[in-house]
Amino acid sequence: MHKQILSLSLLLILVGCEESFPTYSSFCSSTKMIPSCLHYVVPNLYEKEKIQKAFQVPNDSKCKYRVELIKYHIGNCNNPIVKSTGSDINGYVRIEIKKGFKCYYKVQSDYKNSEEEAFKRVLRQIEKEQKIVK
Repeated sequence: MHKQILSLSLLLILVGCEESFPTYSSFCSSTKMIPSCLHYVVPNLYEKEKIQKAFQVPNDSKCKYRVELIKYHIGNCNNPIVKSTGSDINGYVRIEIKKGFKCYYKVQSDYKNSEEEAFKRVLRQIEKEQKIVK
C-alpha cells in the first residue's frame, strides 16, 4: 500500500513539472508546402540529423532553401525593460527555413527550464505538419 502511494505521489510530481508551452508555426509566404530540397545549416550534428529526420527531406548543399536552428536565451538580452519586468520564460527554440534572407517557414516554442524539451516540441510540430501537407 505504501509503495502505491509513493509511486502515485512521484508520478504526480513528475507530471506537474512537465513544461507545457505552446508551439507556434507558420508559413511566411502563401505557399504552404515544405520545399523538395533543403540545405541544413546547423552546426551540431545531432540536432541537424533530428531536424532532417523531422522534415524528411535530404540535405542538399546547393539548395536555395536554408534551414537554421536558433536557440535564444533571455539571459542574453540586455534590454532594460525585459530585465526589469522579468519573464515567465528563459528563452525559445526556433527552426526556420529561409530563401535568401526571407522567411519561408518557421516553428518556435518557448521554454522555462528545458531547452531540450522545447527542441522536441518543435520537432514534433514539424513532423505533424509534414503528415498534413503530404
